[in-house]
Amino acid sequence: MTERIYEHDSYCKEFKARVLSCEGIEGGYAVVLDRTAFFAEGGGQAADEGEINGVKVLDVQIEGENIVHKTERALEVGSEVTGRLDWELRFSRMQSHSGEHVVSGVVHSLFGYDNVGFHMSEAVMTVDFSGVLSGEDIERVEEYSNRAIYANESITASYPSKEEASALEYRSKKEITEGLRLITIENVDCCACCAPHPARTGEIGIIKIIDAYPYKQGTRIEMLAGINALRDYVGLNKSNKYLMGVLSAPREKVKEAVDRQLEAAGELRSENQRISKELALCKVVPVAVGDGIYAVSEGVLQEELRYCSNTFLEKGINTCVLLSKIEGENYIYVVSSKARDVREIVSVLNKSFNGKGGGKADYAQGKLTAASEEYLIKTVEEILK
Repeated sequence: MTERIYEHDSYCKEFKARVLSCEGIEGGYAVVLDRTAFFAEGGGQAADEGEINGVKVLDVQIEGENIVHKTERALEVGSEVTGRLDWELRFSRMQSHSGEHVVSGVVHSLFGYDNVGFHMSEAVMTVDFSGVLSGEDIERVEEYSNRAIYANESITASYPSKEEASALEYRSKKEITEGLRLITIENVDCCACCAPHPARTGEIGIIKIIDAYPYKQGTRIEMLAGINALRDYVGLNKSNKYLMGVLSAPREKVKEAVDRQLEAAGELRSENQRISKELALCKVVPVAVGDGIYAVSEGVLQEELRYCSNTFLEKGINTCVLLSKIEGENYIYVVSSKARDVREIVSVLNKSFNGKGGGKADYAQGKLTAASEEYLIKTVEEILK
């Protein structure tokens, strides 16, 4: 059985061990040591990274009672080796995982909801809770969680017997009959967990909930803790300073400045759309046929054709067929009428010019292909007669 140093010493960065076995596997070698500080993947946390005697550790998994290290190269069986963890990565994961325990404990204490799902990546953690949390609830959870950090509460690991565990209140997603390991955060949480944690909550540094949304009749939150939360804030602060410069706004007035810019941009878009539609009316030159009109233009968009069609109908035109050449032999069209079912017109256009489109009795639109614009115009004139 591999001695798991990380279970009783979370701060071990370097250790001595003896190689018990080394076997070739796909993509590397499976190495078993008599003891290790490398945390094997589990409990929602990825395996530690680092090296053994300068050989990179690619993965760490639990197989039975042993911890198996996947390495790039073989290690001599029976030799004494030195393992070194990527400590910065390990400690950031300790901060993150302990931050999740704090948040889960606070949610359970305030609302009685259970943590029913947890995943920790290097970018963000997601935690799923069994009940609905409002925006105000999330703010409250975040504040209480950070207060637990400020209190610098102790974090301890214990291994209660089955009898002792039966008298304890603790969180666990599954029933554990033997080898129970409890992580207790004083005044905050008690949870079954296999991962390494810091000694006190103050080492977590900060907890930030960055998003929350409904998920499977409950709530999923996205959160950051420790150095990851700090780095996120540094990035946001840089972005905010950039916006301060662009908008010539003080730090606390950036939102108001952005809102003003968005309002101005909306007004410009509306004005641009109005001008585009009026310009389209200049491009679309109608030709009268019977009690209807048609027009063939170029570069006029579908929305603009529709605007022109509505305008012509409002002026008393009964039937309107408008086409616009968009590329090569391709045209878009809009057909509208107060007097006849335009679907009949669309059917002729689609059959004659390999078109696609449709709509209701009074309005339809689509696309077609016409090698000869002259023949297209002739066909439309025949339809309108």
